[in-house]
Amino acid sequence: MEKRKFEKARPIPMDVSRVQKQSTATIRHIVDAIVELVTNSDDSYKRLEEQATDTKGDIKVYIQRIKGNKCKKLAVIDFAEGMDRGEFEKALTFAGATSGFEERRSVRGLFGRGLKEVITALGKAEVYSVKNDKVCIAHVWWDRKKGLMYELLERSYTPRKEERKEIGVVEGNGTVVTITVTSERITCPTLKTFLPQITDHYALRDINSANNRKIRLEFESPEKGMLKEFRTISYPKPPHRKKVAQTFKLTGYTDNIEVKIYESDQELESPYNNPFARAGLLIKTSGAILDNQLFKYQSEEAGRFFFGEAVCDGLAERIREGDWGIITPDRTGINWHHQYCETLRKKLEDILEPFIEEKKKQLEGKPTAPPSEKTRKMLNKVCSLLNRLVKEELSEVPTIDRPGKEPLKKLTILPERANIERKRGFCIYAPLDILDSPLLEYYQAEVKSDNPYIQVLNPSVRLKASRKYPDLYYIGSFIVTGIIKDEKATITCKLGEHTANAVVRVAELKRRGKRGEPRRKGGFFREIKADTRENPDQRASYDENNRIIWIYVRFPVVSRYLDESLSSKTVEGKTMLAELVGEVYCRFTAREKIERGIEYITLTDPIDSFYRAVTDLQKKSLHLIHEAIFTHKL
Repeated sequence: MEKRKFEKARPIPMDVSRVQKQSTATIRHIVDAIVELVTNSDDSYKRLEEQATDTKGDIKVYIQRIKGNKCKKLAVIDFAEGMDRGEFEKALTFAGATSGFEERRSVRGLFGRGLKEVITALGKAEVYSVKNDKVCIAHVWWDRKKGLMYELLERSYTPRKEERKEIGVVEGNGTVVTITVTSERITCPTLKTFLPQITDHYALRDINSANNRKIRLEFESPEKGMLKEFRTISYPKPPHRKKVAQTFKLTGYTDNIEVKIYESDQELESPYNNPFARAGLLIKTSGAILDNQLFKYQSEEAGRFFFGEAVCDGLAERIREGDWGIITPDRTGINWHHQYCETLRKKLEDILEPFIEEKKKQLEGKPTAPPSEKTRKMLNKVCSLLNRLVKEELSEVPTIDRPGKEPLKKLTILPERANIERKRGFCIYAPLDILDSPLLEYYQAEVKSDNPYIQVLNPSVRLKASRKYPDLYYIGSFIVTGIIKDEKATITCKLGEHTANAVVRVAELKRRGKRGEPRRKGGFFREIKADTRENPDQRASYDENNRIIWIYVRFPVVSRYLDESLSSKTVEGKTMLAELVGEVYCRFTAREKIERGIEYITLTDPIDSFYRAVTDLQKKSLHLIHEAIFTHKL
């Protein structure tokens, strides 16, 4: 074999601290790394297919698992385009536009992530790429001080057959990425757990079910004496019935969304905090799956019978135009607080609603006997307690600063400098003497951030006459959000020829106290009722639309202590009721706190964040729920 000579190692241009934060936020599990590498290979095949080039579409994934649930080595091989030296260098440059997304190709490259983030998060890589019978080789690794480093083979050469066989690309073009995992935080489960994860992951769903792709897994683990096990990855749709296949107009926009919804013959897993769930609508744009959602129905049993997709090319078009606020700061999905995305969410919820309501009726048990008057009063008392507790836990728009005694002379954002903990409210003040005369009913101001990791949730702000200072100002408010600690941004507001700036920094999250009213008038919890359906799959649930806590009294352990009247006079029955109500309250409130950005935010493991939030809420509230039930005489 020819002796290889590499050039002097050099760093890949980047902001070291930002890249490390971004990479660890994006690549949290070994499956995340595989998603990025496999979709890179799929994008390469797509580019060839758009040129009418025949491809086999094969992608090989190799995992070497060692003791302690660790992954020692990960490799992904494709037989697509390959890269020459120039393309190799461009692929190793951060923010390099290599996917083809900018040229309106149907690829997942709009996320702007992949090989470099995987290497930064996992360890070090050896990359071989063969194109036009020339092999190019690079070693890439993360240096804590210098950032991502690489050394590139000085010159490409024609590999011999034996070397091609050793590389893994026996003929034609292809790319091999082999990563030695050095990060202690990256774990790898057994094949029994790993196989359904890589099969069902929502971002790989189209690839795993495509007729023109064949994904093959080679898994080596100590459980089998380091013998290799082989599997073909294929995702079959659950048995289903088609409910809708139609194109809808997005309200308030010219964009179309193509929606397909199916009803499963069996209940599926909810997509909430679960990237492997089979229930939910895949949100797609320009060849990419950005998210899997059931929105407000994801915690409801009826919602878990539905899956499908919503294709909205308007998402990709807005990203091409520079509106990166559509994607979450850690680039793991869609920012549903964005005005456009919120409109899309509401439209999809409206389309889902009749199917979910119909399914609810099918799942309903027989009518239950009404509880006694004393039991009804006790349940109402518990609901009042839950609403008071959730009011203390949740927050709405953060408090907005007000001007001092001296009148403002120019367009102003207050506060002018601020730390944000997940999100914060700001206020725009426009003195009357800078506005048109006579005054209009409202003025439209535009607000933007110069940092894609710090976003303005409502960039178009209406300014109206201030109620508190009607003779001085027109005012409006907006919210800024950010989750990557120490990121900074300048927020700019423009109103006609006038501009104003504010400087923000993302601070570490701190525990907060009472922050205002919940979003629902009358509280989140209206009733606690019994459900008598046979063979329920859970003990209790929350119906968010009707604000009802349902207790499934036919669940085996529940049926021993509670009947459909929920009026047990035994200590065991009261304890069971308190635990079930507390379980529903804590899970719902934990989800709300995380989604609102109040507490428990961690970029490394959102599932861990959820369960940590539940545990903390249990410590704070379960004894109060028990007390409310036990001190009421039935």
